Amino acid sequence: MARAPGATVVEAERNLAISNGRKFQMITNAYMLPTDSGEHSRLDLQHEAVRLMLGGELYQTPELVKASLSPQENAKRRILDVGTGSGKWAIKMAEEFPHADILGIDLAEPDILSDSTRRVPPNCSFKVVDANKDMGEIDSGYDLVHVRCVEPGIDDSDLFFYDVARVLRPGGLLLLVAGDAQLFDENGKYVPLQEPSTVGMLESNPNYSNVQMQELLVPSGPWSNDLKETEQKLADTMQANLLRLVPAFKASLLRDKSLQEEFVNNLAEGAMKEVQELPSVIHRYSKWVFATAIRNTVPWATREMPWQEPPGYDLYDYVVRPLPKK
Repeated sequence: MARAPGATVVEAERNLAISNGRKFQMITNAYMLPTDSGEHSRLDLQHEAVRLMLGGELYQTPELVKASLSPQENAKRRILDVGTGSGKWAIKMAEEFPHADILGIDLAEPDILSDSTRRVPPNCSFKVVDANKDMGEIDSGYDLVHVRCVEPGIDDSDLFFYDVARVLRPGGLLLLVAGDAQLFDENGKYVPLQEPSTVGMLESNPNYSNVQMQELLVPSGPWSNDLKETEQKLADTMQANLLRLVPAFKASLLRDKSLQEEFVNNLAEGAMKEVQELPSVIHRYSKWVFATAIRNTVPWATREMPWQEPPGYDLYDYVVRPLPKK
């Protein structure tokens, strides 16, 4: 098994705790979901959903990815997967790009490392790293950095993007995937509506150029028999993901002693029922954003002052912004 130096089982287990039958990391309070095999299984399901959104690919903008990772003499390409979760994306990338070394970092090791029946490619390794405070441990020179659904566990997203820029080589590629927890109607409007922001953190960061964003509305369940085959499969996968996500949130809420167990149980039961019994007349979507940015060729710039919130700023607007109004 490929295991990064320093990320031993003893060290990993020391930062874990069992609560309500689920395993949680103890490194930071910023991330509240479990970090056990059940959650990693859900993340594998989410990985498949994202691949369906990307037409079966592991990444957006394949031409940029393949150019960034084209083979070179006397040196291996390098990929950093921030918030690697189950490690599924990192492992698949290691298989697709055998000439590249992939490092996956997260608050806990992937469950696959404790399963002797499952193989990790020799060019793929993992390390326990808190992206909020330990990015300085990651050296620079990466050709590609992949960041998927980490925003709930990041304390300062603006500073995080500066850290990512530091580890990227000049001309390196940032791939960002984010899902908005807010639901939308079929017209792409917030339910309820919220004011959009005007400036995003990537656009205002002097270390990046050529920032591109693609927004997708994804059915949150199989509410229609008229969906195309791929859409139907995606809707089914998203519903299955939600059905696993609710118990994960339940375990997290039960860990918070300020909430009554009966209240949490009723809340989770209602959420499960709503996901399972989605009326066909209700068309609910979640929005997913796929962003890319190129690391500038000029020397890395440190942050001079915290990012200023524009008028109408919302928590998710720094990368997940409302679709244009019709």
